[in-house]
This record gives sequence, C-alpha cells and structure tokens, in this order.
Amino acid sequence: MASSSAPPPASRMASFLSRMPKPLNIPSGGAGRIEEYSMGTIMEVIRADSAVLMLMEYENPQNLRILKRGNFAMKLMMQTISTIVVAACVVGDMYWSLAKDAPVVRVAGRSFLFALPGLLYALCFPPTTAESTVTLLEELFRQFTHYEDSQHVAAEVGVSEDQLGFWQKAREQVEPVLRARLQRYGHFTGKSPTAVGSQSSELLRAGRISDATELVMKAFLIGLLNFTHCDIHDLRPHPQNGRTVAPGRVSYPTIVVFSNIVEALQFIWVIATDEGHLLRPENRPGGVRPSGFKVWYLNRSGLACLLRVLIYAGEMPERPANHQLRRLIERARNWNSTHPPPLEMSESEEGEASTSDDSQETSISASEVHN
Repeated sequence: MASSSAPPPASRMASFLSRMPKPLNIPSGGAGRIEEYSMGTIMEVIRADSAVLMLMEYENPQNLRILKRGNFAMKLMMQTISTIVVAACVVGDMYWSLAKDAPVVRVAGRSFLFALPGLLYALCFPPTTAESTVTLLEELFRQFTHYEDSQHVAAEVGVSEDQLGFWQKAREQVEPVLRARLQRYGHFTGKSPTAVGSQSSELLRAGRISDATELVMKAFLIGLLNFTHCDIHDLRPHPQNGRTVAPGRVSYPTIVVFSNIVEALQFIWVIATDEGHLLRPENRPGGVRPSGFKVWYLNRSGLACLLRVLIYAGEMPERPANHQLRRLIERARNWNSTHPPPLEMSESEEGEASTSDDSQETSISASEVHN
C-alpha cells in the first residue's frame, strides 16, 4: 500500500470562514472548552493530543493518504433557540461531520473507520493515548453515529494497527460492511456521481466536507441560517403504537446536510465548466430511515442560502452574473431533489412541524457575506 502525506487543495472557503464572527468568549484550551456565539455554543466534548486522519481512496484503493496529523477533538454545536445539534470531529483544522446514518467502525483498540458519501476515512491514535479517552470517544460515537465495534478485525488480519499494512487488510474486511450500511440508509457508495472532470479529486472533496461542516456549525450560531432553512422530523415511536414519546431535546442531522452541499457545489462547477456530459448516474438504492430520534436536514431554501455564501466567497472559477447564478443554484437544487435521501419526507412526522418554506429564500449580498 502506498502512503503519502498530501493536504487537501487550498480552499477559497478557508479564508471566508476565518472572517466569520468570532465567539463571544474563548476560554483557555483543554477538553470542555466552550465557544459562545450570539445564538448558541460549540463545546469541545473530548480532546486527544495526537491523532492521524487518513483518506482511503476509491479511485486508487492501494493509496492511503495522510490528511492531517495533530490534535484531535470532537465538537458539539448546540443552538439556543432550537433542538438542532451538530457533532463533528477535527484533526488539526480538518473537520468531518458525524450522523446517525453515517457508519463508524472500530477496527482495533485505537483505530476507527468512517464512511461518508464519497469518502472513506481512517482515524488512528498513538499507543500513548489513554484508554479512558478511547472509551469515552466510543460512547460518543454510539450516541451520534451508526457505530459498530469490530475490534476482532485487528486479530484476524494479523498485523499491528501501528503498521501501514494493517489498513489495507482492515479495509478489505470492513469496507463491505460500511457500504452496506450506507446503502441501507439510501446513500450512494464509492465515488460521488459529481466527482468528474475538474471535480474528481477525493482530496478536494475532503476539503469541501471539512469546510461545509464548519460552515453549517457556525451559520446557525451567527444567524446566517435559521429555522426557516431546515426541517425537523420526529422518528420516535408515537403514542398510537402503545408507547409514549418523551419530550425531545436533541435533533440529529442526517449526513446529507453536509454531503448535499458538496454535491451541489461540485454540480455547479461541472456545469459552469462545460463538463456536464461527464456526470455519472447515481448508484443510490432506496433506503430505510433510522428510527428512535429526531432528525433535521437543510431544505431547498437552506441549501440555496449556503450555496450563495460559498459562491460569493470565491468557490467558483469566476463569479457568474446574478441571473446565471440563480439558474445554477436552481439546477443544483433540482439535482439534489431528484436524488433525495430517504429521510426527506414529503411531510413532517406527527409531533414535529415542518419549517420548510421555499418561498422564504434568503438573498445575500457580497457586502453582507464579507462583513
């Protein structure tokens, strides 16, 4: 297996994120750090001094790319005026989102695999990591992801998790499980159907997923996104089934909150650069909905809002004219709506009102974005 250390291509979004409003107060570092914003908080729920995040490519399965080495943290965004939360992991400055319909598998004592639509990550902690840290992390994964413990893989492959050869063998055993879990929830597996031409790089997608995760977390906290931009559905048992629904305090995101942003952005790039003929049919079967909790996702208005932010921030070869921009965003929204995730129901489940309103589409000027 070839290994290389190659950071994702520089993202135009990074400079924009650095200009977003800062927390009202930033306490000293360490686990438990809380960043307070005007409409909520981002809390660091666990921290480790060292970790390695790797990209396991679909294009070249023998390649194992080191995305980041550095401090690890799991962060939790909580909005004060709603039940919406976002949980995300970060190594260095590389974020990726966690979701109930995104599988995580523990393949050894200190090693995990993460499957997101279009990406496969490996996360490894050094031998010096305290067992209590990994145990707590496992408990958090059980709460915020579709988690499975497959530590038996480490014994079966016969290679230490600290050796490079471990990952190829572990992937051969676990990737079919991860694919099955993604398909079960109706997500595509392998490379994205929009990862074509200039957008084919998996490193580029990793960088965009990181940016999208950080953007969504902060957008709710500074008021860029609000309740009109998302829908919340209650997937817990209802009283008519003989069980009482307890008051819900948390609404978890579906992974398409983040992957749809990247899919739409890549679609816009492909169309704007006359590469639309390269788009591939999407291999996404009909899936089932997870159950037992409340789930939220961005509606068409919310997706359009963030796409405008990304485009105004420079995530295009050149900024299109306003009429062209409207058409591109509409086509991107239609692309996502013709490939709907199984969680996008036509109407809200009983007990939770839908907040979708496509007529309330947010318009953002360049000056508003950069202020």
